[in-house]
Amino acid sequence: MSRSEFRWNKKRKHFVYLFKDVGDYRLNIIITTKPIRIIHGKEKTNIKLVKHPNPNSKKEAYVIPFVYTDHFLCFCEKNYKWKFDVNDKRRIKRIKKRLLRHKKANCELPPEGRL
Repeated sequence: MSRSEFRWNKKRKHFVYLFKDVGDYRLNIIITTKPIRIIHGKEKTNIKLVKHPNPNSKKEAYVIPFVYTDHFLCFCEKNYKWKFDVNDKRRIKRIKKRLLRHKKANCELPPEGRL
């Protein structure tokens, strides 16, 4: 089932954009306010958004350019007022396409974590 919504991820402690359900799991993209993340001692750059999805926030927003899978119990209630800017939707679409290039659409769902 396809979906398009923003929720708080209790496991990762970030807001996420949910875009697809696969069984009991949900595919999501993490939204953060930090331009850099450190993985195994190396700095990785996040993708900057034109506008923060939260209309009440003045902070800069970034997305981590990976698709994550988490169990549906890891998410809180939906944020109805959040939405992406038109230019940001293109960036999110590219991240979702990256998933399809690396994984076949009909393959089994990987364990929780990054795809």
